[in-house]
Amino acid sequence: MSLREIAAEADVHLDLIRQYIGSRDDLVMAVFDDLSDQIARAVLENPLSGQGFGPDTVMGKWTRVTASLVLSGVHLAGRPGFNPVEAMADTLRDGYGLDPRSARLRAAQIVAAALGWRVFEDYLIEAGALDDFPLATLREELARSARRLGATPWPSPPDPTPRSP
Repeated sequence: MSLREIAAEADVHLDLIRQYIGSRDDLVMAVFDDLSDQIARAVLENPLSGQGFGPDTVMGKWTRVTASLVLSGVHLAGRPGFNPVEAMADTLRDGYGLDPRSARLRAAQIVAAALGWRVFEDYLIEAGALDDFPLATLREELARSARRLGATPWPSPPDPTPRSP
């Protein structure tokens, strides 16, 4: 979508966007920064709770913008402002007593799983033949798995012993 189309859709004069924000890429990065700030604050204000799955939630919007930017090759790490992964690490450290290194690793893993599920949910449900599960149940199970992972120090416990045939 061009900056002109964005301006028309938002019912904002194109020159105002250019004057206050800049180019289309600048606008997309401003949206990413704003959504990152919102999701990080939500994690800090509601520790150890899920952030929603719907496309109109902050998490849903952040997921789509983040996935689009990453797939376009944009480097997002190290941007100023709140970092949702750091916010999650702080939450895990404070909520489960993880050491800083374990908290950072588990936060990255949890965000990866959350992003992956949100981006590929329809595919995963179809490919896994999970249509017989209510969507809310699948999403709650992801949140439960994230909490279990978030409470697990690094290194992980040994792998379970496989059952014999």
